[in-house]
Amino acid sequence: MKTLLVGVSRKDITPEVGCQLFGYRPDLYSDGVNDNLTATAFAFYYGEVKALMVTVSVCLLDNEIASFFKDEIEKRYNIPKENILISATHTHTGPSTINMPGWGDIDRVYYENILKPQIFSAVEEAINNRQETTVGVGFGKSKLGINRRHLNYLNYADLGQSEWGVYNPKMTVISFKNKENKVFANIIHYGCHGTVAGLSTKISRDWAGVMTDALESESGAITAFFNGPEGDVGPRISTGGTTAELSYIYEVGNIGAKDAIKIYNSIEEYNEVSVSTVSRDIKIPYAKRISYEEAKKGCEEFSLNTINCDKQMAVYYNKVRESYENDYVEKDVFQLEQNIIRIGNVAFVGFPYELFSEIGLRVNEHIKDLHILSLSNTNGSLGYFPTQDQLCRGGYEIKMFKYNDVQSLTDDADFHLMRETIETINKLER
Repeated sequence: MKTLLVGVSRKDITPEVGCQLFGYRPDLYSDGVNDNLTATAFAFYYGEVKALMVTVSVCLLDNEIASFFKDEIEKRYNIPKENILISATHTHTGPSTINMPGWGDIDRVYYENILKPQIFSAVEEAINNRQETTVGVGFGKSKLGINRRHLNYLNYADLGQSEWGVYNPKMTVISFKNKENKVFANIIHYGCHGTVAGLSTKISRDWAGVMTDALESESGAITAFFNGPEGDVGPRISTGGTTAELSYIYEVGNIGAKDAIKIYNSIEEYNEVSVSTVSRDIKIPYAKRISYEEAKKGCEEFSLNTINCDKQMAVYYNKVRESYENDYVEKDVFQLEQNIIRIGNVAFVGFPYELFSEIGLRVNEHIKDLHILSLSNTNGSLGYFPTQDQLCRGGYEIKMFKYNDVQSLTDDADFHLMRETIETINKLER
């Protein structure tokens, strides 16, 4: 009879003070540490199946970085790279681990000297620490998040709080017990931006750190956070915005902590479960390029000597202009590898996007026999993925979606992503 073996390990990945903080401006640097950043690895062995999940307390992981770790972990530890999910928690008060025009570049010194060795150390230790395990799962709701696409007087979506906007209040806690009946690890899943600390210059895991520390104290077990569809969800700060002063991470984090502890304590049964994985290339249709004339006009309007969205727009228009000048051949579809790990009746689905919450909800609606936990910012980063109904309202997320590459995805890309994801899930061995 097959037995589930689970190993867990956590390592400190806090950068040196003075590092660039990623998420707002390329000229924002840390001057202290509020709470340490971490990388936590979960190794799952079930018969011939080997799988790995890693969560890292940074904003985003560059595609290059995610691919490197997956390839190297497969070589070193014989875990198939298609069975690996590496997620960023999306804190905006951590170091730069992605090349992103207008926001900054990978901090190579940090990556080589801290992030890379510590992630490998966590993975190796998790593999070596694996033990016979039973699994308990609890579900509940939390109001720590809220839709952040506030519609202003002109019907344009600003960053704020929208009481009538879509968000998923579901919080999930997965708990792991060893054969001595002792809980040794927990996972919390919820979808919400890690932006409470705003433009703070202190390194921090933001509200998620407060929440995980509280459940860890309650359970006596290593506890880690995996972020769900957070593209249009911000923290429910009492000030009414999506960012505030650093001290507000405790206000929001304690909301999450109370809910996570309640859910954890509601778990009545820990059971022996099976594990399976599936990997599949999915396809999402591309839209046609804008015209050469539009691209040239955009190049004139937006300067490369800017930051944030203006720099993103400038890079985009220049890419499109160059594509016409270099005989670029338009593509019909974007192809993406999708990886899923099922643990009992819970399936973790990785997306390299900041996924809008409704997409995850729509996937969940069509899968009746599993609890689907969609993971944003996983196995790379390809920007925001909004729902079609939000495109007409514009806003920061929509700009990032439409002006991300030479060809943007079609307006109904959310439908195609949902349909393709459901097809992948249906190939999972139950």
